[in-house]
Amino acid sequence: MTRSDLDSAEILEAYDYLSPLSPDRWAWEFLRRNEEFRRDAACVNAEDISEKTAPCVDVRLLRPRTDQTLSERWGLIFMPDPERDAYHADAVWNRLAFPHQVEVNCRPRALDQRCELWDRSIPICDITHITDMMGREYLLVRRNGVVVQLCCTGISLLGLEPVKMRLTISDVDGYDHRVKLQKAAFDIYGDGPHPPGPVWTKTTEVLRNCVITLDGLEQGMSHKEIAIVLYGSKRVEEDWGGSSMKHAIHYLVKKGQGLRDGGFRKELLGSDLAPAGPHCA
Repeated sequence: MTRSDLDSAEILEAYDYLSPLSPDRWAWEFLRRNEEFRRDAACVNAEDISEKTAPCVDVRLLRPRTDQTLSERWGLIFMPDPERDAYHADAVWNRLAFPHQVEVNCRPRALDQRCELWDRSIPICDITHITDMMGREYLLVRRNGVVVQLCCTGISLLGLEPVKMRLTISDVDGYDHRVKLQKAAFDIYGDGPHPPGPVWTKTTEVLRNCVITLDGLEQGMSHKEIAIVLYGSKRVEEDWGGSSMKHAIHYLVKKGQGLRDGGFRKELLGSDLAPAGPHCA
């Protein structure tokens, strides 16, 4: 975002990638704007993460080489690059931070059986496999701007034994939320015509405006300048003299800062995880 042309549609278009994001990816967008988190991220060496390609399929394999104390305090398996957006960042939430994430159970598969989930995903999706320090496995599946995080239970996907993957819900806590996430995850397979532009719900439009507001404040913009970005100069000139639009921007500032500074845990991840402690020296 630049201040030279606040009324440019290009500013809003730069945030179009946010439209299809799931709540856990929105959580990353707010966290990566947190200065304390960014200080922690600067303490981490990129060489702490091993990256390989699976021998038989085009799947990235990521695994921490060292303890991930700094990332764990933020609810992450390891520290992603805060410069990367929610679609491209390898942001993997642990189960305490993201308790209702989509779960797949991996079971032994006979040689004549198919695994529909795997067979359907491999040809069309970008898949990253993540193993944490305790040997727990996760998948990030990307396609068409959509990212789905899966936690894996049962036998290892990296073993020699053929595996059949099944979506499962292992507990009744948050059942409705888990079902909703499972249904949303299937958007990754959508083959119908894509809309000509982003599709915003009332919720995602507010979240987008919060992100834009945070970025504007970071660049030293006034509340009025942020309003021009969001609503256009004509509308702002007509309405800024009243209180309604000023209150709207004030609300976006407070909500955006609250989500950035820890509110994303409960509102977007559904977690009661306590806020992070002091950052590294």
